[in-house]
Amino acid sequence: MLNIFKKIAVFFLGALFLSGLVFGLWYYTGAAAFAPEKEGIAVPILMYHNITDKAVGSKYTVTAAELEADLNYIEEKGYTAVGINDLIAYVKGEGSLPEKPIVLTFDDGYESVYVLGLPLFKKYGCKAVVGVIGELTELFTEEEDHNIEYSHLNWEEINEMSKSGFVEFQNHTYALHEIKNGRKGAAQKKGEDAGEYKKILTEDVSRLNDEILSYTGIKPTAFIYPYGNFNENTEIIIKEMGFEAILNCYEKVNYIKTREDLLGMCRFLRPSGISSGEIFKKIEEEAAE
Repeated sequence: MLNIFKKIAVFFLGALFLSGLVFGLWYYTGAAAFAPEKEGIAVPILMYHNITDKAVGSKYTVTAAELEADLNYIEEKGYTAVGINDLIAYVKGEGSLPEKPIVLTFDDGYESVYVLGLPLFKKYGCKAVVGVIGELTELFTEEEDHNIEYSHLNWEEINEMSKSGFVEFQNHTYALHEIKNGRKGAAQKKGEDAGEYKKILTEDVSRLNDEILSYTGIKPTAFIYPYGNFNENTEIIIKEMGFEAILNCYEKVNYIKTREDLLGMCRFLRPSGISSGEIFKKIEEEAAE
C-alpha cells in the first residue's frame, strides 16, 4: 500500500489539476485562435478523466453509467470511436475513416479506465485514447494501491490494455503534470531561457516515450498538453520531436484533411451530471456555427 505521504501527494496532484485545467482553458491566445477551418472530415473529441463506480460523479469524474450511456448514444447515432493513429493514417493516405468518426480521450491514466472502462470499450467495440503521466504510472507500479477513486494505471495494466487493441496510449508528460515553481504543466516559465526549457521538456517527454515503447512496443504519436497549457515554444519543440498529433483543451469540432490539422486538435470536456444528449447537442451546435 502507498504510505500516507504518497496518498497526500496524489491528492494534491489532483487538486492542482483542477485549478490548472481552468487556467489552461484561456491560456495562450484564446479559444478563437483554434477555430478549425471547416474543410475535411468532422471529428469531435471527448475528454474524460477518472471514472467512478459510485452513483454521483464530478466535473472531472464521470460515473460508469454515464460512460456507458455515452457509448450507447455514440453507437445509436452512427458514430465510430477511432484512435489518434487512425486519424494519422487517414491524412497520410494509408487508411480510411468511418462516416462519423469520434475520438474518446482519457487524460492522466487513472486505473478506473482499466477496471471500469476497458470492459465497456470491449462491449461496444470502440477505441479509447489514454494519456498517461509517467511518474504516477511508476509510482503505482512500484507500490500497489488499487483504489478506484485515485489509483493510476501500472505498466502491467497498460501493456494488457494496449494488446487488447481497444486502447491507444499517448504522451501526457513524465513529470510535468503539475503546477509549481512558476511552471504550469509543460509550458515555458516566464523569463525562462529557451535553451534550458527545450532541454527540460525534451528530456521529460522523451523519457515517457521510451517507457511506453518499452512496455507496449508502440511509440506514442500524439502529445496531450497537461492542463491544456502551452506557448509558442512548447508547440515548436513538440513538433520538432516528431509528434504527429497534438491535443489541447479548447472546445471545438475538428475538421481533418491534412497533417497540419492534427497539430492543434480540440476536445470537449465531458463532465458528470449531464446526459449524453446534452454533451452531443453542444458538439452539434458548435459544428453548425
